[in-house]
Order: sequence, then C-alpha cells, then structure tokens
Amino acid sequence: MCGRFALHHPNDEIHEKFSIERPTFLTEPRYNIAPTQVIAVVTPAREVAAMRWGLIPRWSKDGKPFINARGETIAEKPTFKQAFQARRIIVPCSGFYEWRTEGKAKIPFYFRPGAGGMFAIAGIWEPARAAEALPTVALITVAANETIRALHDRMPAMLQREDYASWLNPKNPSPEALLRTMPAEQIEAFTVSTRVNGVRDEGPALIEPERRGLFG
Repeated sequence: MCGRFALHHPNDEIHEKFSIERPTFLTEPRYNIAPTQVIAVVTPAREVAAMRWGLIPRWSKDGKPFINARGETIAEKPTFKQAFQARRIIVPCSGFYEWRTEGKAKIPFYFRPGAGGMFAIAGIWEPARAAEALPTVALITVAANETIRALHDRMPAMLQREDYASWLNPKNPSPEALLRTMPAEQIEAFTVSTRVNGVRDEGPALIEPERRGLFG
C-alpha cells in the first residue's frame, strides 16, 4: 500500500529527471501528501499536471476514490482496466511512509532512494467527472521487498528511468512487465517524528531521521 508520501525536490530537478517539456504545474515542497489531495503527475506529453489522489471511475455512482491499484490484477480488473491500457502517468516522489504498531503507538518510517534523488511511482488516471474538477489518479502497488515487508506486504511500483517512455506510451501492449518490486538495497529506511501521523502537519522536520533501519 501507499497511503502517504512526500515531494520536496525543486521543480528544476523534477523537470530534469522526467524530461519535462511543458512545466504547466509548479510544485511547492510537501512532506505529508495524503489521499484526496492534489498531487503532481508526469503525463505522456511530458508535462507536469495537477491531479487529485484517489481515482474515481467515470461510471462510479457513489464517487468512492481508489487510492491504490494492485499491479497483479490491474490489467483485468474492470475498475482499472481501461485506464491501465490508455491513461498511464508517473508520480514523482521524494519518499513515502509506512507505519508499525508498537503497543498503542503507531511508529512512522520514511523510505527514500538510497542513492538520493526521487522515486518514479507508476500510476493511472481518470478524467474529471465535472467541468471544474481535476482528473483523479491511483498509485500502483506491487509485492513489498524484504525490508518493507516487515511493515506491510505492499509497496509502490517504482519505474526505472529507462522505462519512463515505454510506460507513458499508450501504444505499449504489455506495460505490466514494467511493474517490478524495487530491491531493498536501493531504498533507505528510518523512523521519523509521529507528527506525520496527522495529515495537517507539514514541513521538513517530518522527514528528519530518528532511528535508522527497521529494528535499530
């Protein structure tokens, strides 16, 4: 699962990493991005666009948002099938959070690329259901690697730079081959302040390391 993440890298670094040609949506540093909020995504046109996190299918009667989509079933599941075939995007991500319960406490862990830089999370989107609304997006998840599995059995599907063009190309007939579990050695993990447990808290202090590793 992916239920909270950060994107604090400068716009010029985002544009360089994803070869952005039309930076129509400029981001501000954010350290506690939650479902239903507006996020930045990279489109096939290589522009950064604003979408709302929580995919709502056009046929949905109750407007229930889907935060994540499982990579193993996304190609067949009616909720996601059409979007997966024709509407794929990338979600830039500086790092993401998972939690471990210790007694009555929920201890947050922050995961970021071990070599620095950003993750590129695979996602899908649906057009807005009203003229004044934004398109909606779901992040794709895969089986967790051995590090993250200590906290959760799912993790975001991270794309490699050489796969961006293929993933964004709607004519790619088998994009599911790009949905792979990122190796544990490529990800750094540490505990952070429980302030991140509240979705209204923000700022760089939320990702300051408190304890390295999952069991340190």
